[in-house]
Amino acid sequence: MKHEEFLEKNPKEHVTLLAIGEVKTEVLQYLNKRNDLHIIKLETRYMKQRTKGLGLKVQVIKKLESK
Repeated sequence: MKHEEFLEKNPKEHVTLLAIGEVKTEVLQYLNKRNDLHIIKLETRYMKQRTKGLGLKVQVIKKLESK
C-alpha cells in the first residue's frame, strides 16, 4: 500500500497522511500496528462532495529510539 511504502522510505520525523473512503480504516490499522509511530493529531470531516464520504487527516511523528 502507498502509505506503508511512504512511511518506510521517508526519513522525515513528522508526516501528515490523508485518506478517504475505505482506505482510512486500513491506514488506522497500519498505524496502530507500528510501535515506532506516535499519532499527534487525528481529524475526520465530511468532504465537500458528500459522495466521497468522510476524510481522515492524521499527523504522526516517529518516536525517538532510547538505548
